[in-house]
Amino acid sequence: MINAISKNDKRIFYIHQLFYNSLNHDQKKLYKKIDNFLKLYSKFNYLNKNKILKKYFEFIDNYIIDCKNFNKTKKYPYQINKRKKIKRISYELALIISCLLTPQRFSIMEEIYKLKKLKKTLFIGAGMGLEIYLIKDKLKDFMAYDIGSSKFIYKIVEKKKFKKKLYNFSETKFDTIFAIEFLEHLKKPYKFLKQIYLSMKINSQLICTTAKNIPQFDHLYNFKSSIDFEKKVKKIGFKIIYSNKINHQYDLRNIKSNNVFYILKK
Repeated sequence: MINAISKNDKRIFYIHQLFYNSLNHDQKKLYKKIDNFLKLYSKFNYLNKNKILKKYFEFIDNYIIDCKNFNKTKKYPYQINKRKKIKRISYELALIISCLLTPQRFSIMEEIYKLKKLKKTLFIGAGMGLEIYLIKDKLKDFMAYDIGSSKFIYKIVEKKKFKKKLYNFSETKFDTIFAIEFLEHLKKPYKFLKQIYLSMKINSQLICTTAKNIPQFDHLYNFKSSIDFEKKVKKIGFKIIYSNKINHQYDLRNIKSNNVFYILKK
């Protein structure tokens, strides 16, 4: 679907072609799966190609402004009272399309996609359900939580497997917990990490990401130092069994943005 959309915009067409042609065979399989997810999402929300582009650029134009402000002030939008409200569909479309156009978000999905078969699994901050959709055939049993998910989530997850509310740390049976692109939305992420650690069983794992210098309108915490993050999670009790620093290749305003993908074990 991204191929058809890109034909309506030269910028998207160029970036799409450049990125897709850089992928190997296995990566292209994942790419097509994300592209199919975009198709499902667009159909559910009655979005044609022009509407998709309009809503996508609504998000991107706002993010460019936020990056400019961050470059000047080193502060996130919420810190300088410049949080422009973005419509949910524009936000979700931007997240999906960025997986098809930007190496950094594709890399996060690739890390998730290459995980082996999973047992009892929890998704915190499930969003649209993209991560679940990508690895559903590897999931034996799972639950998902997100207070902000739209009704589209039920196209991906059965109602009995999804709760539209905050996770309260009461369940201790999960082998794997996902908190992908979630921690930066919390004012106190280390409080969350302490609580989730206490709720986890021995030898279970937390799969999470951090975000540095990504001044998105709804980001409330900037993980400026991976060294500091790793010291703090080790102090909580976690063992770091895997990490991958993903620098943003399309770094707007040269603000040195990155994500780090972690697998933490109790």
